[in-house]
Amino acid sequence: MVAVQDKREVPEPYRAVVDEAMNDKLRAVLHKVWGEPGPAPVQRGSVPLMTQEFRAAVPHSGT
Repeated sequence: MVAVQDKREVPEPYRAVVDEAMNDKLRAVLHKVWGEPGPAPVQRGSVPLMTQEFRAAVPHSGT
């Protein structure tokens, strides 16, 4: 398994979307850890989709 941590600042035009996606993932994990009843919250985006979105955003970030 390989993990990559991108420490760059999120460009302002993408901040709201990235923050919302991170919150969705955190809610899904906490739902599972706490054993809450019912289906877990839906996690947006698959790894390939998120990679594609990241690559599309990189040229616009100026880095």
